[in-house]
Amino acid sequence: MACCILTAFVMNRIIRICDTFDIRFLEIKYSDAEDSCAPAESVKKRTESKTCRISIGGMTCGACVAAVTKELDNVVGVLRANVSLPLGRASIFYDPASTTSERLVEAIRAAGYEATLGERSSEEVMQRLRQSKELQSLRDAISSASVCSTLILGLEYVPIFLGKFFLASAKRGVIPWLLLMMAFRVQAWDARTIHFRAWSRKSKLAVTMDTLLSLSLILGLGSSVLQTVSGRLVMSSQPYASSGSFLTVVILAGRYLEAVLRKESNAHLIALYGMKAEKELYQISGTDVALPASLLKKSDDVVIMPQATIPCDCYIVEGSSAIDESTITGEALPVTKEMGDFLLAGTKNLSRRVRVIICQDQSESSLARVIEGVSTASEQRREGMEPLDMIMKVFVSGVMLLALISFATTLIYHWGSPGLDVITAACERTMTVLSAACPCGIGLATPSAAMAGVDAAYSQGVLLSGGIRTMRALCKATHVVMDKTGTLTRGNLDVVSHRFDGEGRFNEDTCFRLLAAAEAEDARVHPVAKAVFKWALTMSNSCGMARFSEHVNKTRNLRSVPGKGTSCQVQTFVNVWTEVSIGSAAYLKESGIEVALESIEASSVYFAFNGRYSGYICVQDTVRPEASSVIQSLLSDGLRITMLTGDTEPEASRISSVLDIPVLASRASPFDKMRHVQDLQQEGHCVVMVGDGVNDFLAQSTADVGVSVSLVQGYLARAGSVVILSGNLQCLAAAFSISRRVVAQARTNVRWALIYNFIALSLALGLFESWGIVVTP
Repeated sequence: MACCILTAFVMNRIIRICDTFDIRFLEIKYSDAEDSCAPAESVKKRTESKTCRISIGGMTCGACVAAVTKELDNVVGVLRANVSLPLGRASIFYDPASTTSERLVEAIRAAGYEATLGERSSEEVMQRLRQSKELQSLRDAISSASVCSTLILGLEYVPIFLGKFFLASAKRGVIPWLLLMMAFRVQAWDARTIHFRAWSRKSKLAVTMDTLLSLSLILGLGSSVLQTVSGRLVMSSQPYASSGSFLTVVILAGRYLEAVLRKESNAHLIALYGMKAEKELYQISGTDVALPASLLKKSDDVVIMPQATIPCDCYIVEGSSAIDESTITGEALPVTKEMGDFLLAGTKNLSRRVRVIICQDQSESSLARVIEGVSTASEQRREGMEPLDMIMKVFVSGVMLLALISFATTLIYHWGSPGLDVITAACERTMTVLSAACPCGIGLATPSAAMAGVDAAYSQGVLLSGGIRTMRALCKATHVVMDKTGTLTRGNLDVVSHRFDGEGRFNEDTCFRLLAAAEAEDARVHPVAKAVFKWALTMSNSCGMARFSEHVNKTRNLRSVPGKGTSCQVQTFVNVWTEVSIGSAAYLKESGIEVALESIEASSVYFAFNGRYSGYICVQDTVRPEASSVIQSLLSDGLRITMLTGDTEPEASRISSVLDIPVLASRASPFDKMRHVQDLQQEGHCVVMVGDGVNDFLAQSTADVGVSVSLVQGYLARAGSVVILSGNLQCLAAAFSISRRVVAQARTNVRWALIYNFIALSLALGLFESWGIVVTP
């Protein structure tokens, strides 16, 4: 009883904390991240390992999560196990040479929980998040137990109101046995889940909060049996038939409140899975075929009508429309998208019909990665919680020991009283001790704060996929390293000039087609590639290429080197393929292509067709308007800020002078960035790496915290344990602020849980009875 009430109280406090962050649970923000990668030295280990997902049933609190995690960690071959309480699943990284997925399922079942290999469907996950079955089951149990308890209480006191004559008859009648049967029915049916969870793990000698509650209820029922057998039930001044039954009602009511609060806190996940489960149909362009989002494939040419949800990641090849991105970035105003612009799955087309080309199918879309990122954030890995785990490990056993001691001392203290009175008093004291303790309050203190913090940040456009681990790292951060392009600058580069030097090999419209096709893949993850792609796509359309989209995705042998460039073969005509290389001058030189360097101030991208230099494209960017204020905010918090970029030294100096921050290095390759981060860590700094491109991947993976300032695709998303969904740098300062508040609140929750248990057990043991304070079941 006490556990459920305190759990509900703690969760309610967390929700109220979220109110201070101006959070509305039912407004959904969007993310695009997966869990952070391991350091580079573990890459070989990863390639030899596997990951599996197991659906778990029967978990109710943080103690259950800890028990499942511990059981999985004890299996030989398990490298890491993350368990999500809201989703009821475990993500396990293991060595297939040492164990199997079937063995992992058996380990969870042996711990007393239901386990099934594989993930639940979107509909099943939504049903679980809504707590539908659990809430209905609890409502039925509360209703049934309340009726029985009221009848028991009425029958217990009927003889008192009818006088001594009936009292004498009742002793020889059926009322005591009727009361016992009703009390037994409450325990056997309405409280069955409590007893089942308490004793289903007896093979592992696992003692949980359910064990304490079950023992307390069984003691109450046992006291009723003794009173019935002795013929004293209806004469007792302390009838335990009704006490045990009403205690069951209170426990169930507390768990119902807890389930309702969990449902409210899962609102963002419910909405995201709801978007994935939608059954809307989308027409394939030029045909009468209409398919659901789950059947659309990469390169499909699809028509999206007004008021339709964008089914997959795609880009516009015909038309323009206002797009509602509030489910992604939190931006309330619609954003106008036109030819060449990318649309993210889960956003909504508001005004006009557009024709798009699918970039990724639904299972690999931004929406799928958002769901994965938020789900990963709900998975609890208990690093840094070893002291609490130790307390949880000994707490329940300690309470049981206290209960036994209190039973024995009460027997000794009342030794001169009649035998049944002594046993009744001892049972009363033991029941009070067992029902007063609340280990779940301790176990939920930190995870509840972490999940509330994740939801708080998520609602402000930040995904903290590492949970409490990431928040603690942000609190310890001393040095923030920031990329330039797309991070300190807008990332919306404009092509300011270009030159084709193909010596008549290709006309301009063919060049535009080749460039757009070559950059179509990287345009989703790199601002320069995005600028070139959009420009080439627009220019090809102005040259009369109305059906350009038929060719844009026909590429093969794609080779991309992060931070340098891309090479591939593009189909220009039937069975005619052209080799395209585009990137920095150094990248083309490494490919054996001589480049005619131009003396220009803007950043340059060079390209070659069929191994021969064919021209350049100049792009330019501007500083983000919020960059200066964010940097000043971070500096005022005592953080050191530096810029690390792969751009040229003049361009780095230009941005550095505008923002007044030092340049750690320019013209840095991805490996150079990683080494600079490692150097800072060796100097004793806790490093946060902020970037937005594939060239930041290694540095973000190496840093203590990786921050991605965009909705990126593929492996880059796994580098950042923090993703700024809206791309607004102000969210970076918010992430630091929320992390500090959550870590402080987690400590407060732990203190309150420990204080509560100390006071509750002191009262239950009767330490304050001399002051007139008496607590009974």
